[in-house]
Amino acid sequence: MKLNSDASTYLGGGKGHKGMGGGVGRDIMDLQLPMEKVSFGLNSTEENNKINVALVATGSFNPPTFMHLRMFELARDALQSEGFHVIAAYMSPVSDAYKKAGLVSGDHRLQMCRLACETSDFIMVDPWEVRTICSDYGVVCICREGQDVNKIISNDEILNENKGNIRVTSDLVPNQISSTRVRESISRGLSIKYLTADGVIDYIRDKGLYRNQEDKKDDF
Repeated sequence: MKLNSDASTYLGGGKGHKGMGGGVGRDIMDLQLPMEKVSFGLNSTEENNKINVALVATGSFNPPTFMHLRMFELARDALQSEGFHVIAAYMSPVSDAYKKAGLVSGDHRLQMCRLACETSDFIMVDPWEVRTICSDYGVVCICREGQDVNKIISNDEILNENKGNIRVTSDLVPNQISSTRVRESISRGLSIKYLTADGVIDYIRDKGLYRNQEDKKDDF
């Protein structure tokens, strides 16, 4: 499937912020991506003149939470306020080759991501881990409360070199949900209701995931 690279790719971020990257300038990029929720917004001349952007967030999604979904909404708001048109968004779980302690199989994480985003009108799941760099596309950073994102950017060689491609935004309603805390709650037998989608909770229960695990921290 070919997408005009007015459609930009967004990357996952590191500790202290959540990131999604994107950019423009490529003529064509060949990506096999789900297309059922893609909307080019061809309803008016004004919409036709906007640059189309596709959001992609990489990460463990171990499991996916409402914070993962929320960062897509924040990134879309931030970009559309600058005149871009967000045509779609993709959750792209890291592969099993990541070999991180406590990481359940890619099949489980892909299915949980599909369940998490099934009520969204623009978020889908990309089964192939996206790999790209800040200089080619760009990053939207969603701040975590109490973290200095500008300091994080300035202290990172790659981010600092490409800070012109980085947009920083924050949530008016801070959300501190993390996959680490969800896994810890499961291992302690605590409720995770309203931390992630009901379909994800049912899947975790049915498959017996994350029981009696030590708390293993991840990026978000």
